[in-house]
Amino acid sequence: MFKNPSFIFDILCTVVWLVLAVRYARKGFLASVVQLTGSLISLFGARAFSGWAAGQVFERFLAGGFRDQIAANIAAGGAVSLDGIAQRYAGFLPEAFRASIVDACERSISAVLNDNAVVLADTIVQKVLAPLLTPVISLVLFFVAFALLRMLVSLLVTVLGLVNKLPVIGAVNHWLGWGVGGIASLVDIYLVLCVVWALIVITGGNLTMLNDTVMSGSLYYKVFNVFNPFV
Repeated sequence: MFKNPSFIFDILCTVVWLVLAVRYARKGFLASVVQLTGSLISLFGARAFSGWAAGQVFERFLAGGFRDQIAANIAAGGAVSLDGIAQRYAGFLPEAFRASIVDACERSISAVLNDNAVVLADTIVQKVLAPLLTPVISLVLFFVAFALLRMLVSLLVTVLGLVNKLPVIGAVNHWLGWGVGGIASLVDIYLVLCVVWALIVITGGNLTMLNDTVMSGSLYYKVFNVFNPFV
């Protein structure tokens, strides 16, 4: 049992959860409520922002350059190899993920094979590179936005933690903080699971100790997959 990576992962998550719960409880009820509310707002806000912004970033800063390069290669008489294009611009992604996008595109791209290089290049960018790179951009923006929002929440939590020093009110605030602190710490565990999932996807499950097969035995990971914000 103790040699099972998923079991060890669950033990570590439980320990982290308890440590964080105690930490939040010491800050008191008001601070813990703000922490929980702020974490949830940060989580959903970062997800909504990253989902919208990823497409904007790709279209404004990447798509144009990709179109020009691909169109130039086609105009120069180069063969259209979707596998090669996916490997060149998104080779760091898992092969299975790249293949699924390329296969889907090949079934719909035949209609434009006789069009000019610009039209064909645009189709490749929108149907191959956008589905490959936009999720990666979204992941990066999600964690950046979440970190910035949580930074603002932490400042307010620090101030509210001073309420514990008040007589009577401080004692009540402290004890009520245990319940909310336990819930607030679960949000932090959820973020850790987001990171774990992202690493599994980016590495294509090729890490010996970190892949879907190993993590399938983890109770925390099973619950996370039910509420995975990225699928």
